[in-house]
Amino acid sequence: KSESPEISSGRMDGNGESKEQASGKGEDVIKAKAPDGVDYANYFCAYAELYHQKQMLVDSVRMEQYMQAILGNKSSFKNKIVLDIGAGTGILSIWAAKAGALRVYAIEATEMAVYARRLVKANGLGNVIKVIQGKAEEVKLEEKADIIISEWMGCFLLRESMLDTVIWARDNLMKKGGALYPSHARIVMAAIQDPDRRIEAKKLQNSNDRKEWAQFLKIAQKKYDVNMDILTGSYHKELDDYYFNTAICLNLYPKQVLAESSVIEWDLHNITMKQLKDDKIANFNLVFSYDGTFSGLGGWFDVDFKGSKALPAKNPVILSTSPSVGYTHWGQQAFLIPQPTKAMKGDTLSVKMRITRQKKNDRMIDVHLAMAGKIGNQKEDFSRPLTLYHVE
Repeated sequence: KSESPEISSGRMDGNGESKEQASGKGEDVIKAKAPDGVDYANYFCAYAELYHQKQMLVDSVRMEQYMQAILGNKSSFKNKIVLDIGAGTGILSIWAAKAGALRVYAIEATEMAVYARRLVKANGLGNVIKVIQGKAEEVKLEEKADIIISEWMGCFLLRESMLDTVIWARDNLMKKGGALYPSHARIVMAAIQDPDRRIEAKKLQNSNDRKEWAQFLKIAQKKYDVNMDILTGSYHKELDDYYFNTAICLNLYPKQVLAESSVIEWDLHNITMKQLKDDKIANFNLVFSYDGTFSGLGGWFDVDFKGSKALPAKNPVILSTSPSVGYTHWGQQAFLIPQPTKAMKGDTLSVKMRITRQKKNDRMIDVHLAMAGKIGNQKEDFSRPLTLYHVE
């Protein structure tokens, strides 16, 4: 759907109620300016559906760590003003209220704000939590927050670029010395093996698609009297880009990780908007902990809930999306190489990485990777030129 998310749309929920009726009355949800149509269609619209929200709500790692971070630090939240950015169903706001917050402002850009209000009222917290529908950048509050909570992380941490909004809110809607939950973030990269040999499946699919195109060219010439061969090169380029230059989102098993290292780390209280928008560059080494077949690189993220220097969390919490924690809806990103190669324990792989925003959609990212090292039984030279992978 492409229309702007208006409370008064009269759309029905699963109980045969409009979203206005579900909230009791439309004015219960305070409105701010909605996202523009293009950004809504490219990003926000999925978050307006309970089906999509459910994917996050059933992620037990996500839910338990956020719950522990908030309810396990009640002394930090007691009598505080809390801002929930991208509130969704309002679950984080509810925990903040239960932790003793004086007031909670739950900001949600989509129509999900109406369901959040319904949930807030059903849990008897309507006097503490105010639900605001609109973009955080368009919200005007009469008071600044002591704490900002948000589940802003996308795949590989940065996909979706929601951290931009959190940092804007930090600079404009949070008191000096306030705390961000989460407070710190890092990207972890790993050398991985892929026993399912996904790269071989990709090669086969690419070959089959090329054969299908060749058959189509014959039909186009014979049946439709049009020579379309001029497009072959461009079509092959599209296929290669799709099959070999797009990262795979999957859930790795711990035994697939041959080496790992934290490569980018941020204190979110200090990072600037310029640093966030600039290319992220990391040069690092991966030392193999096990023998295996090196199939490419994997990447995931961790975030910490430590609070700030002025408002530290007494019980810090880590939310990790490492393969070692089991399933999360974020999974991990796999950047596969065309030809897997044997690696031995103790081998070292040097990696250069640059993360950029895609020009066609700056909520999506590209990861540029170059690798080199002496690996395997014979310590043969291994190198992989700078290669672009899309994270979409």
